[in-house]
Amino acid sequence: MKTDYQQSLQTHLANYARNSLNVLEGGTYRGKAYPHILPKSLQVLNLLETSRAALQAYLKTHPSIKLHMYFHHLNSSQAFAFNLFFPFFSAGAGPARALSSTLGVDDEITSDWEFEHIADANEGTNADVMWRTTSARVFCEVKLSERGFGKAINDPEHRSKLEKIYKPRLTNMIASNFLEESTFFKNYQLLRNISLLAANEADCLVILHPRANRSLREPLQKVLAGVSPAIRPRIQVAYVEECLESLRSNTLLPVGLRSYASKLIEKYVV
Repeated sequence: MKTDYQQSLQTHLANYARNSLNVLEGGTYRGKAYPHILPKSLQVLNLLETSRAALQAYLKTHPSIKLHMYFHHLNSSQAFAFNLFFPFFSAGAGPARALSSTLGVDDEITSDWEFEHIADANEGTNADVMWRTTSARVFCEVKLSERGFGKAINDPEHRSKLEKIYKPRLTNMIASNFLEESTFFKNYQLLRNISLLAANEADCLVILHPRANRSLREPLQKVLAGVSPAIRPRIQVAYVEECLESLRSNTLLPVGLRSYASKLIEKYVV
């Protein structure tokens, strides 16, 4: 069942498809057409026009980045991540730091950043975006209209990873009850993301989501309440609406990027 936020965003994006993209034909999901979904053949329109050509070129030269199955949905969080991060991180140290700062990490950014970053190939957690400061890595989980964070099946494969990988990493980072099987698998995605911080005591995690998407708030706060006081300052929760407004009003940014932030607000904020 859709939440109020999901319904509002889908209605907003349906209007965006019609009025801003001039797309009148809805794309299909499970055999039914929806106006907030683009026809698969037009999925490139989910990239904002200002940076579309540059993003297409970037993705072509980074074939390891695979578009998600539902990338053609205008509420795709992967498309949102591309649209938000690429123009600022590809524009140099100043705009990159401005964006990072709005997300709670105010430090000099190096040129080393990437989408769909896997820090440990054997473990496999995928960070939507990763960037490096002068002293650490920042892992960012991006949500948009999702109703929750990912769960996992309690099966032998996942139980083995819990015992061999996650318990050793998380034992001193999270309250012990979160390492019990039922609780761990219910909060699998968040706890996997937190486990990324075990490799380097300076690394940070950013969880970015719309403040208006209240369905994400409770599961996130429950997990964060169990995080060790020593680790909690390394986890930032950032809100889409405030991030974009900060970028739009940042007079240190070039006018073009401030205008671009306004386009992001036009598309994604309801």
